[in-house]
Amino acid sequence: GRSPAEKARNYFERFRWVHERFQVLAALPQPVIIAIHGYCLGPGLEVAMMGDLRIAADDAKFALPEPRVGVGIDAGGDLRLAREIGAGYTKLLAFTGRRIDAQTALRVGIVQEVVPRDDLLSHVRALAEEIAANAPLAVQTIKRTVNFRAEQGMAEALRFEAASASPLFVSDDMAKGYRAMAAKEDPEFEGK
Repeated sequence: GRSPAEKARNYFERFRWVHERFQVLAALPQPVIIAIHGYCLGPGLEVAMMGDLRIAADDAKFALPEPRVGVGIDAGGDLRLAREIGAGYTKLLAFTGRRIDAQTALRVGIVQEVVPRDDLLSHVRALAEEIAANAPLAVQTIKRTVNFRAEQGMAEALRFEAASASPLFVSDDMAKGYRAMAAKEDPEFEGK
């Protein structure tokens, strides 16, 4: 079999591939509005953070549960979250795996609006129409300019995240975390 270092290198390459694919969504010239209802956890939150605007239904729940199963965040969601809401609250969510509701997500800046569940899609369509009524070149320029400022250093940070998270996917803690989750038990992590 392959060594843990070889396996970790394989995960590193996978993360780079994921980052490149996710960047396609974030780099679209048009504004991307993400409609969220129900659970928006882990990879779902990472994808949602690639949108320009996030509108949540009042039933939405958000979390980065990765530390509860012993893995790192691997698709840049923590970095995008820190860019949007700051390092402090990002660390609170990422260190604890704590779930928050839609109103808390609104308060801290994960989402820009919260609407009743039954109104979510019509609200998002109306918002898209409101944006589309503006000059397309102006909207695209604003998006590029804001994203340029926000993403300075993001490519380096994503490489660092991939290198840091890769070894966790072959760790004993990850195996224990997933076994405990399947058994609905609390894991006993050892830092290995």
